[in-house]
Amino acid sequence: MTKKDKKPKVATITTKSGETLKVFEDLAQFEDFLKHETEDDDDFDNVHCQLKYYPPFVLHEAHDDPEKIKDTANSHSKKYVRHLHQHVEKHLLKEIKEALQLPDLKFKDKSKDEDFEKIVWNYGDTGEFHDRKFRISISVTCKHDDAMVDLDYKTVPLTEESVI
Repeated sequence: MTKKDKKPKVATITTKSGETLKVFEDLAQFEDFLKHETEDDDDFDNVHCQLKYYPPFVLHEAHDDPEKIKDTANSHSKKYVRHLHQHVEKHLLKEIKEALQLPDLKFKDKSKDEDFEKIVWNYGDTGEFHDRKFRISISVTCKHDDAMVDLDYKTVPLTEESVI
């Protein structure tokens, strides 16, 4: 038997507008990236990442086998939506704050957009790290057709003019 290949599940894409976008498939690797991004890189205040993953509670229920995930685990299930919202509010945002080493982030700019196709939770806040202010925006989307969650993470530097 061969060992399972543990290569990082990340792809770097350059959009038509020239923006660099990192796409992750694993929550732990995304969190590791955030932690190392603030430690190692000067571009921590200008990052755009996307993550597509199954929430831990879904994988736990399916015994860590994506093939066993129920078809009912989607945005039409009240139980799934409730558990996903708890996962985002109590775990994901907290882990992002810890990875960024910014315990003062409160993500007080919250909104929820809901339609038949999907539910989107938006979170935003401003932070400061190494005397540089930036805006952080997180968008979490669940769709009606499967349990996969899309997370969009973006930081934008704030200049003195944009703060005033």
